[in-house]
This record gives sequence, structure tokens and C-alpha cells, in this order.
Amino acid sequence: MKKQLIITILILASFYCAIAQTSGDFTVPLSDPNKRGKLKAHLNYGSITVRGTARKDVLVKYSAVEDNDQDDDDDRHKNKNKDKDGSSASKAGLKRISGGTMDLEVTEHDNIVKAHSDSWSNKMMLEIEVPSGFDLNVSAYNDGDLVISNIQGELEITNYNGEITAENISGSVVATTYNGEIRVTFDKVTEGAPMSYSTYNGDIDLTFPATLKATLKMKTEQGEILSGFDMAMIKSGPVQKKDTKSGTYKVVIDEWVKGDINGGGPEFSMKNYNGDIIIRKK
Repeated sequence: MKKQLIITILILASFYCAIAQTSGDFTVPLSDPNKRGKLKAHLNYGSITVRGTARKDVLVKYSAVEDNDQDDDDDRHKNKNKDKDGSSASKAGLKRISGGTMDLEVTEHDNIVKAHSDSWSNKMMLEIEVPSGFDLNVSAYNDGDLVISNIQGELEITNYNGEITAENISGSVVATTYNGEIRVTFDKVTEGAPMSYSTYNGDIDLTFPATLKATLKMKTEQGEILSGFDMAMIKSGPVQKKDTKSGTYKVVIDEWVKGDINGGGPEFSMKNYNGDIIIRKK
């Protein structure tokens, strides 16, 4: 049976150590440091930063993030419970030790490191250092940004309410968010690898090496498409389709803008609704 290492971090608010445990760090050894690994990280509430380094293990730093909205709710709750002379009727003489709890679980098996927190009420910041030759699957849902740098591998990045930034990437990227910009800068692109970028509110801003060979498929509803590359535009007229089962005949107007860079190559899809699509040449 292959060796399996499981590290579980449960950070609970307690009288003695709640304050001390709101931040910290630890290392996660890999089953085989000489082989390529993968990081899968997810937060329901908070931000994740991943940096590629020369290390042979994975370093995880975690910290609680003060939520101003939650503080406002607490203040309103306190005011509601004050008696007539303005003092707190139920908390007089008590010292605040901590707010809610924070949880984080990290596991490693066969060079796959998983880090996640299922909390929806306590905001967290994760800073993770991995070997630069790692593949990534990183996602966040609420009120947090995803920042990736110095990675050589395949990146799948998903956010819902926040920005996605990836810098000094050598490999391929699939990035999706709903509210936030997508900014990616490549040092090198994996030859023949397709990519996809999608957001609803925000710009898609991509920087590629001058030697890039790709076919771009782009669409924005309320924005502009700008490029630093010379592109051979591909004409896309109405597409005729027929449903063989029902016999229905369809004509579809394809509103995508398509263009070849340096003779064309794998398809890079870029789509947003409210924002620009910007293609830069490095």
C-alpha cells in the first residue's frame, strides 16, 4: 500500500489559545519530492495566494481575516442588548477573547496536496508555497481573490466573487470567475494546449510571449477587444444546423470574433459580458 500522509488542522476558539491560533504555518512533506505534484485548494470564504519556489515540500500559512461587516453586525447586536444607562446588560465586565472559529484541513497522498475550509462565516487567508513544477486546481467562492505566481504547470482557477491574477506562468491556464477581473501573464505557453477564460463582470487581460501560436475565439457583450498581436481574422458567417431527429432547420448567427496569431494553433476561448478583452504581446 502506498504511503499516505494526512495532516488535519482544526483551529477552535477556546479560552486559552483562541487568539494565538488565528494564524500560523506548517510544512507538508511530499510522498516523492522528485516527482511532479498537484495542489487542490478551496475556500468558501477568503483569499488564496500560491507561489512556486525551489522547495521540495509544501508550506501552508493561514490567518483569520477581520470581517468589518461582521463587526457591524456585532455592534448592532451589542446596542440592542444595552440597558437604559447605555451599558451592556448581559456582558458587563467580560473581556472578548475571540469571535467565531476557524477550520482548515490539509491532506497529502501520492504528491497530491489538498487544502480546504468549509466555513461560510469566518474569513480566511491562505498563503501556500509549492515547488514551481506543480499543477494547480485552486478555487474560492465568497469575498476573496486568487493570486498565483511562478508556476510551471497546468492551472485550473475558479472564483465566484473576486479577482484572478496569475503571473510568471509557464504552462496552460483555465480561469473562470463571475465578479472580478482575470489577469494572466505567461513566460511560456505549453505547445498545443487549449485554454479558456470566462467572467461576467470584469476585464480579461492576458499577456503572451511574442512567439505564441494560437487561434483566439473571443466574445464580449459590453466591452472592447484589444490586441497587441497582428491577427489574421477568421470570417464566421451564419452557421446552418439541422436536427436529424425532429427535422428542425436552424440558422445560428455566431457572434464570436476569431483570429489566428502566428499562423494559428490551439483554441483559446475568452468570454465576458461587462468588460474588455485585452491581448498583450510580451
